[in-house]
Amino acid sequence: MLTWRGLAAQADSAQLQIPEGVAFQCDKVCADYVLHLELMLEKTKWLVDTDAYGTLPSAQLLGAKFKRLADGEEGSAAAVIRQHIEVIELMRSVFRRYFVDTEAVDQSVGARIGGIGAGLGE
Repeated sequence: MLTWRGLAAQADSAQLQIPEGVAFQCDKVCADYVLHLELMLEKTKWLVDTDAYGTLPSAQLLGAKFKRLADGEEGSAAAVIRQHIEVIELMRSVFRRYFVDTEAVDQSVGARIGGIGAGLGE
């Protein structure tokens, strides 16, 4: 996470340059991966059926432990997947900066060129 925060800061200060086409492709891969991770996150809810462990207190404790490992808060599979999603979204913010900024510049230049052409026709 710190690496991508550092890269975001470098991109903000123009120390890091990523070609627009590369940034767009990286963003697309990140978006697909986030979707994959979100589907995995949804499945963690169904990894453990605590009722399947039976009615003995020890079995219920074991089932509850596995349930926490699957979709509990800290250290669970779900928590790790959420952390991965957070990192991928940070990566996307770095990549999107390049083609969103480029689109804004293109539109601004287009408007200025259009304004020049309109001034010549008068």
